[in-house]
Amino acid sequence: MNITLKYFSWIRVKLKKSHDLIELNQTISFKELKNNLISKDPVFQEIFEDKSIKYFLNLTEIDDDNQTLNNGDILAFLPPVTGG
Repeated sequence: MNITLKYFSWIRVKLKKSHDLIELNQTISFKELKNNLISKDPVFQEIFEDKSIKYFLNLTEIDDDNQTLNNGDILAFLPPVTGG
């Protein structure tokens, strides 16, 4: 099972990449994915603690950490955008 993670704004800068392709052996929830990412890179702890970041699964905002992720899904990490 493959899931694409897309990073925007300061998350992209901090991780030094625009996306990741995650390969998993089984279907997991968004919450399980978060724990998996935190265990692999402490930057994700900072990301997931920031309550202003929105997460979109296939262009729909995730409002439930128990949301199931499926093969081919695209998960976007969107911090608030400011401008002048």
